Amino acid sequence: MKLTAALFAFLFLNLFINSYAQQSFPDTWEGNYKGDLMIYGVDSVKMQIEMELKIKKTSNDSISDWTIIYHTKDKNDVRAYSLLLVDKQKGHYKIDEKNSIMLDVYLHNNLILTSFFEVMESTIIITYKKVDNNILFELIASKPEPVSKTGNTKFNDEDIPEVLSFKVNGRQKAILKKVD
Repeated sequence: MKLTAALFAFLFLNLFINSYAQQSFPDTWEGNYKGDLMIYGVDSVKMQIEMELKIKKTSNDSISDWTIIYHTKDKNDVRAYSLLLVDKQKGHYKIDEKNSIMLDVYLHNNLILTSFFEVMESTIIITYKKVDNNILFELIASKPEPVSKTGNTKFNDEDIPEVLSFKVNGRQKAILKKVD
């Protein structure tokens, strides 16, 4: 009887683990998402354009299609990227822009995918956050030079580290709703 219970527990645990593994990123994110991208100025929305994100498995388990489409009045700007698995245990992926640019992205809690990079004198943080059947896209940009430096002193016998502050000069946000 003990052997049967142990065998049952093993089979159940194995089925649970395999089921969970099959339902992890990027599988749980697969689909087509649409929404309005809001591009913010200092005190208002400076521009609004329709944005799509299409995530689709390929025949290779370590690669997914990651297509972003921006719909403007004049044209559709299609960015047919690939999402590449680097190290699933560490949540490390790359977005291959297929033009020699490979952005490192990191997954946290199977819910938030983040990239942090510098391009053309701007430091950029992009997050994709899975919320129910939606993906919240956010971009924050700043110049890499700090606007102020504080700390770097002793205060009440405590060593205070130096803190650099940066001006945020760009914000974008979209709630992308799953359409299929």
